[in-house]
Amino acid sequence: MPDLEVRNPSRRSEVVGTVREASAADVDAAARAAAAAQRGWAAEPAAARADALVRAAARIEASADELGVLLAREAGVPVAEATREAGGAAHLLRAAAELAATLDHADEHDTAGGGRIRVGRRPLGVVAGIVPWNAPLGLAAQKVGPALVAGNAVIVKPSPLAPLAVTRLLGLLAGELPEDLLSVVNGAGETGSALIAHPVVRKVSFTGGGETARHIMRAAADRLTRVHFELGGNDPAVVLDDADLDLAAERIAQTAFRRAGQICYAVKRVYVPERAATDFTDRLRARVDALAIGDAVDPRTTMGPVNNARQFESVSALAERTRRAGRSVLELGAPVDETPWEDGWYLRPALVPDADHGDELVTVEQFGPLLPVVSYRSEDDAIAMANDSEYGLGSSVWSADPDHAFAVASRIEAGVTFVNGHVLSPDAFRLVPFGGVKQSGIGWENSPAGLDEYLEFHSIDVHPVPPAR
Repeated sequence: MPDLEVRNPSRRSEVVGTVREASAADVDAAARAAAAAQRGWAAEPAAARADALVRAAARIEASADELGVLLAREAGVPVAEATREAGGAAHLLRAAAELAATLDHADEHDTAGGGRIRVGRRPLGVVAGIVPWNAPLGLAAQKVGPALVAGNAVIVKPSPLAPLAVTRLLGLLAGELPEDLLSVVNGAGETGSALIAHPVVRKVSFTGGGETARHIMRAAADRLTRVHFELGGNDPAVVLDDADLDLAAERIAQTAFRRAGQICYAVKRVYVPERAATDFTDRLRARVDALAIGDAVDPRTTMGPVNNARQFESVSALAERTRRAGRSVLELGAPVDETPWEDGWYLRPALVPDADHGDELVTVEQFGPLLPVVSYRSEDDAIAMANDSEYGLGSSVWSADPDHAFAVASRIEAGVTFVNGHVLSPDAFRLVPFGGVKQSGIGWENSPAGLDEYLEFHSIDVHPVPPAR
């Protein structure tokens, strides 16, 4: 199979590296080797499996700077944030290791007449993880950690648009594991199809878009392979009448334009009271205008390019259609350096302050640095508009009154609703089941619920035997 070139979205003329594209035969060999390795791994105590993850987390942290630079060059993520993502991957492995304490326990019950019931959990076997390009280190760790600590073997297929850093990270993790237990198969659609269809793969965990998820689900149906999907979102931020507008503007700008808006649960539409709309938009505009767009490895850069040609063309076309519909598209921010601008997939961050709830930009997941602001008259209207979407991944409510915010948050249709923020806190990675409702996904990651995604029940029901006569 040919090597796949990985180009730098900040400097498209630069080849960052290459990976070997795995053939169907390569996938078969990896899957069968994983199945053989998994049997011994499942027999290890859960605490021993957890210790391996903790050792791997230390190795990853020691390599965080190297991983961050590599991710910045291949994915266009500003280098400081890319380095934090590497550290976050280590944190996710430790969080998964903490869950091991629940695994060696089985529920046992004595039943009437001298019977006994035991309810235990077992690993699935071999799990496939398919990881996207936008946050590959964190998303890989989010899948691999719980799957491994549960006793499974894992095969990961990264996106061909950003395979280098995640392949390196998983290599560091594999160095603390039995041979063949964790492997990486690089490639595009054919590699993924071979992995999904392989008879030893018991589950496919995929993060990405709905179109690909439907393809995976159809392919998985032939073998009744289990699936877990973390898909797109169109996250609403609902700014209430009593919100701190400075705080809301600052934090919404941070999350909406983080990674050039290419995060599944970034803020993608903002609802603000009519009376505060101009004031809030002015504050938001000032913060977005302070963004510095440039090469991801330049420490001055606070927003890098979008990752690839498809994203560039899609977001550019959506912005142009929004202009033609009569809306104001305010392009903000400033380039760090004009020199590489034409050689990268650069877009200016843009606000649309006069958007309407029915606009295309409000109803789709733009997945780019283009943010609509919609005004509302009543709180009930804001909640209704926030819920009027086929998506339901993240969401946020902004208020100076915690009780008021909690009451509104309880009415939002989403997997998670944040209050006065729009990002998972460190403790949330351990405690909050992350996933979506409606078209935003099936199943959960993180927390004990995320561990359960990689286990199946096995129960023993002992019937009493009548005494001999």
